[in-house]
Amino acid sequence: MGEEATDEIKILAKGPTMIAHKYSSFNINGFNFHTRSYDEGRVVQNSGVAVVAESTSFERGNNDNTIIGKKVYYGILKEILELNYHQKGNLVLFMCDWVDNRVQDKWVQTDQFGITSVNFKHLFNTGEKISDEPFILASQALQIYYVPDQVGDSKWAAAVQSKPIGVYDLDNLDNEHTDGDNGLIMSFPDLNGNVTLDIINGDNEHIDGIIVDKKSKKGSKK
Repeated sequence: MGEEATDEIKILAKGPTMIAHKYSSFNINGFNFHTRSYDEGRVVQNSGVAVVAESTSFERGNNDNTIIGKKVYYGILKEILELNYHQKGNLVLFMCDWVDNRVQDKWVQTDQFGITSVNFKHLFNTGEKISDEPFILASQALQIYYVPDQVGDSKWAAAVQSKPIGVYDLDNLDNEHTDGDNGLIMSFPDLNGNVTLDIINGDNEHIDGIIVDKKSKKGSKK
């Protein structure tokens, strides 16, 4: 007989309630994220998002050798949703527009200087199709800001990773480059960790939430 499912798996299997909270701002992992609509007209850009995905494949002609690869997805944050699992836990999701990176070096390109540029005229997983997957966990998100190409094609923008506030990578403190005197070190979060229900290490105190009811399809102030 197999092992009994954990309480966490049982809660997730029952699904969330039909009412979710929608926010315009959310703080997590040392980043202050804004939705694209909330970012409009502001000097500081906080709606850029990236996530590192890991894939497993087999070496051609040899099914015994496993190849593990990582791929970075770049996007813009559209919506922030908090799901409630019947008062037993919460999950925060980011819905994003993602740049199409299915073909290498087509709409996401890295030049000889290591600068990655993306083209937001070519998107996928936008949520328009039922097969699309526009959501990620808020805990997986890295913050990116995009610098438009001022010289060449205006459709392209350079993707620059933001620095988390007050986050230190102590394991690599002696080996990694630090920026100035603030001691901030860039590192990707562990995306292989177990999904937990208590991903409310974030902070949404800046923006009042909107209650989203699937039945009525109308929002009301929290």
